[in-house]
Amino acid sequence: MDYGGLVKKALDIMWKFKYLWVFGFFVQVLSGGGWGIGRISDKWENFKFPIARWSDSWHGLNGLKMTIDNHIGELAIAVILLLILAAFLIFLIFLVLGIISQGGLIHCVSRIQAGERPTLGDGWNIGVKNFWRMLGIWIIIVICILASILVLLVPFILVIIASGIFGLLFGMFLIPLFILAIITISLIDFYATRTCILEGKGVFDSLAGGWKTLINNLAKTIMVTIISVGSTIIYIIGFIIVGLVLAIPFVLIAVANLFLGIVLGVLAGLIYIILVSGAWGTYIDSFWTLAFLELKKLKPVVGTGL
Repeated sequence: MDYGGLVKKALDIMWKFKYLWVFGFFVQVLSGGGWGIGRISDKWENFKFPIARWSDSWHGLNGLKMTIDNHIGELAIAVILLLILAAFLIFLIFLVLGIISQGGLIHCVSRIQAGERPTLGDGWNIGVKNFWRMLGIWIIIVICILASILVLLVPFILVIIASGIFGLLFGMFLIPLFILAIITISLIDFYATRTCILEGKGVFDSLAGGWKTLINNLAKTIMVTIISVGSTIIYIIGFIIVGLVLAIPFVLIAVANLFLGIVLGVLAGLIYIILVSGAWGTYIDSFWTLAFLELKKLKPVVGTGL
């Protein structure tokens, strides 16, 4: 396998097909109830009309203060519940977009490798078409990660709490196993998602295919993983250095006008993070897709089935 060629091709795809950065951004974010509504409504109504309640509990200034404190507490609970609900909705939105983007990016990279020029819409259609299968893979992978934490990490923490030094010695055995389990699960995920999109298999067949691809190509997968980790380290260092350089003008602006410097700095920072994350997500996902195609010797997908 030409590992340098894979890196060069992935970088080439990232640079020439910048519209894929949209998918890359949401892939990076991914790799990040109705019960409360009625209760919030009730509490809001209680807060909205406090005068009647004050008249019932009016016993001087202490009574007034107690009533105000109760309403403030009720409002705080309502705000917290609303924030939790909003965070959950945002999580769902990014989860859906991330899964669709991952499927779309895998498909587009395969078609680019075939010499075609897929559009963002082509990738979106494939991502939507395979959404439920990709979601199923994601759920099982998350369950496996949580199981690894429960079986390997939690006992380590409990032993440390209970026995101190013995727990640290115990951790020398469990922590490497935990790291190995997480790496293995992640590699199966990388291959399973590509098996799903490029071979059209179901959830469990894709996971089985991911495991088979990993076992049959273990040495090559280790090399691809090392290159991926090395690329990530370079990316992180570059991201920090460039970010610090870009921050200098806004620091100077903040010296003269603190509010303006902060506002402009935050806006520029968000744009920088979105663009760089999109580019990086496109590169690293393309790299793994190209590696998968090389390992399986698959014929790249042509523009059919949309």
